[in-house]
Amino acid sequence: MTQTQTFRFPHTAGNWLRALIAAVLAVAFFGMVLMFAAIFAAAALVVIGAAMLAGGAWWLWRKVRGGKRDDEDDGITVLVARHGPSGWTVDGDDQKRD
Repeated sequence: MTQTQTFRFPHTAGNWLRALIAAVLAVAFFGMVLMFAAIFAAAALVVIGAAMLAGGAWWLWRKVRGGKRDDEDDGITVLVARHGPSGWTVDGDDQKRD
């Protein structure tokens, strides 16, 4: 009786190879998750920074230009100086300024 033997990887070598491939895939997946988290965090920081810059520019614009004023409620009287026959005269102006 003759016996033929075929060469196969030992059972433990196949398990080691499968474990190594699974570890490489797990590390790659974990790295991908960390990379996406870093990209999304950076994008969020860029958006927050842009919003803060826009808010600061708007605040500065309001400080420089002043707020929206109602001419009737501010109590300011505009005086107009005119040169008359006997010198300068100052009269109040009841018209709204533009």
